[in-house]
Amino acid sequence: MHGVDRAAAAFRDLLAPQAERNGQIVLVPEFDPEQFPGISAYNFGGVRLPPPDNALQPRDHWNFGVIDRLFHYVRDAIGSSRETFGLFGNSAGAQFVLRYLALNEAASVDLAVAANCGCYMLPNLAKDYPDGMGGIGLDTSDLRRYLGRSLVILLGDADNDPDAPDLPRWDEAMAQGPHRLARGLWHLEHCTKLASSLDVALGWRLEIAPGAGHVDQLIYDQGANILNG
Repeated sequence: MHGVDRAAAAFRDLLAPQAERNGQIVLVPEFDPEQFPGISAYNFGGVRLPPPDNALQPRDHWNFGVIDRLFHYVRDAIGSSRETFGLFGNSAGAQFVLRYLALNEAASVDLAVAANCGCYMLPNLAKDYPDGMGGIGLDTSDLRRYLGRSLVILLGDADNDPDAPDLPRWDEAMAQGPHRLARGLWHLEHCTKLASSLDVALGWRLEIAPGAGHVDQLIYDQGANILNG
């Protein structure tokens, strides 16, 4: 899943070298900004209209279903017998990946990688979406399922610039840390404690990409290798 710039072709080209060495097929859907304007329509999945409206959209208007339809279309077109796929997103794409896992059955995803996310949705039913998981018809079973997902939080240890362009700076984001590296570490620690309190076996793990910045070939290569097992 591409970033906020919606540059799907460039994103594909960054993933392709290591994916080709691994024998992987890379699919990168492009969420055109004319059809999916702003972060509400892409990063946040089209679940709510953008502020100040914030109206909850019908579930069949949410954009997460594009992923499953694309997988099944390509699988059938090439005659593959695969039943599952791996999912990778960087930056805004990581926000999409995390929400896809939290809000959907996502039965076809065997492993997901969320890299260098700028702000994390809290697994909290008392906090309204998109900051939390509340107000959109979810319950504790959805929360527990999300924490049990097979998920890697991938962070570049050089993605630590508090003045980085496009770094989310709304109050909820700033409360998670001064930069993306700090926010990722904070979020994993927070969710580890939450899973323990709910007696859920956390399916998440942390991987660090040494020397990697925000948009960095090292991130894409490591992401491809993680999904390759």
